[in-house]
Amino acid sequence: MGVFLFVGYLLLMEYVITENQLKTILEQSKEPSMPVIVKLFKMLNEEKKKNKTRASLIQVIENYAPYMNIPPLYALYLLELYLLNYRKDGDYSNLTKKNFVDPRKMKGKTTSNPRAKLYTVAKLPFKGSNLIGQWRNDYNGNPYYEVVSYNWYPVYLFKDDKWYEVVGRYSSSTSRQMSNANPVRWDDYLEEEVYLLSQEEMKMLKQGNTHEEVMKHKLDKLKEFEPELIKRKKTAKTYTWLGGEDEVRFPNANIKFKIKSVDIEGDKAIVTIDIHDVIRRDNEKETPTPQNYLKGEMQGMNQQRAEDKVKIKTREILKDYMATRFKHNDEDPKTQNIEFKFNHLKK
Repeated sequence: MGVFLFVGYLLLMEYVITENQLKTILEQSKEPSMPVIVKLFKMLNEEKKKNKTRASLIQVIENYAPYMNIPPLYALYLLELYLLNYRKDGDYSNLTKKNFVDPRKMKGKTTSNPRAKLYTVAKLPFKGSNLIGQWRNDYNGNPYYEVVSYNWYPVYLFKDDKWYEVVGRYSSSTSRQMSNANPVRWDDYLEEEVYLLSQEEMKMLKQGNTHEEVMKHKLDKLKEFEPELIKRKKTAKTYTWLGGEDEVRFPNANIKFKIKSVDIEGDKAIVTIDIHDVIRRDNEKETPTPQNYLKGEMQGMNQQRAEDKVKIKTREILKDYMATRFKHNDEDPKTQNIEFKFNHLKK
């Protein structure tokens, strides 16, 4: 069946699945919506007559996923969903939430680590090489999905519709595992936020602490870190970069700054930073800089650019205390628990 005929077939049979319906299928705490599942299963029953193997059926789902508004990465989950509930006669009228088999509740299958993402993206149990994905309950009986490295601690955890990622120091092998199992990449179809937690904060979630309690703990730890943060000056470096028509976007320079204070206001930390000066750099050595960047005397540098570069540098320093993943540029994450205020001391 050609692509266009297949699409027409889907439309005529009302098999198109919307993104919201897909989220219903994948919702943590509820069984999938039966009408949506039945539509999907009937379509796959027709395809199964021509595609006899798991690999070919996965290929079918991946090929036609865009026409059903489904991310191709969910192909494995949807295939497991279909095979566990398969009806040879194609009659799914008696399929209910009581007799429906959810693959997320089955024993995890063995897979190679490079394929782990196919399981984690849909929160499916699996067993890799020193890497497992499993559903468990916290001390209050609430379910969560965790991806555990070396049977030691979760590197990813999904609970109450939120993804969490561990931060801190870990081995190169664990880093590779995290790359293989990463359930949400920057360019993912579903633009979910990923919260950053320490091992201690991951443990808090497993024990039953709420998201709000964990976020408060993160700010409390940042406040405890304040005396160390304000001890000494820091440097944010910029490097010469030419824009269009040889416009100097940034000079080779060192931005000298010092964190002045950390103040907790509600669910946010206000980090106040003193920017002392911007000093030119030649062959990695600072050189006398009489030009004042605040007065437009330094080509490629001004107040806003200095603040942006210091903000990028400070976020890297405070990574363990940031709420969510952030890009290493001046773009602010959607959810912020740390805000910055700047004082410019150059006269």
